[in-house]
Amino acid sequence: MEILRLPGYTENEKMEIAKRFLVKRQREATGITDKNLSFTDEGLLHIIRHYTQESGVRNLEREIQNISARWRAKSSRRKIRQS
Repeated sequence: MEILRLPGYTENEKMEIAKRFLVKRQREATGITDKNLSFTDEGLLHIIRHYTQESGVRNLEREIQNISARWRAKSSRRKIRQS
């Protein structure tokens, strides 16, 4: 029996996918601009290393979505308090 190794994305590839596609998609979905919320390379790398264990990018997208949604909720509460 032959074992086939099917590697997933490397950390660098995940980083590029996140910067080019995933962050942009989540900003559009939540209505957040890049002036309001930005992800540093170090921040994305931390998420990739510590919060996503899979070889693909599904969990990475979910984590970015969670962060975006939390930020949106927090900023909405701030606006309500200021009113």
